[in-house]
Order: sequence, then C-alpha cells, then structure tokens
Amino acid sequence: MRNSSLGYGASIMGLSVAKLLLLVIAAAVVYFLVTGFARKRAASSAPPPVETMVACAHCGVNLPRSEALEAGGRFYCSEEHRRIGPG
Repeated sequence: MRNSSLGYGASIMGLSVAKLLLLVIAAAVVYFLVTGFARKRAASSAPPPVETMVACAHCGVNLPRSEALEAGGRFYCSEEHRRIGPG
C-alpha cells in the first residue's frame, strides 16, 4: 500500500494531481492559441476603410477629406491656412 498524505482520492483514474493540473494548463494554452489565431484572421480579413485624400490649397499637404476644412471649394489643413487662403 502506498503511503501518501493525500490518500487514494488524490488520483483520478490513475492520474496524479500534478499530471491533471498540467493537462488542464495545456488545454487552456491550446484554447487561447486557437481563439487568438481565429480572432487575428477575422480582423485581418476586413479591409481598412478607404478615405479620399485632399491637398491643402495653401501648403499642399495631403490629409483625409474628413479632417480638412473646406472654404470656397478648396480644402485646407488648418484654420490658419483657411484664413490666409491659397498660397
């Protein structure tokens, strides 16, 4: 008979507690790896939104149309350039 401080209940179907704990940890690692790869694949499959770029009428810098200031049919990169006008 084995002399163990945990007794017979410490083993489940012949597996020691340490082996069982290692199995649970390995399963958790595999689960997180699989879900991480699936999440990364789903995120990379969606194309980034395309936005029209416009040039500042004063300095010529390109910026997204949503960030540009429009005045008189022209686009500007800042309030100061809009106030100064075309350069």
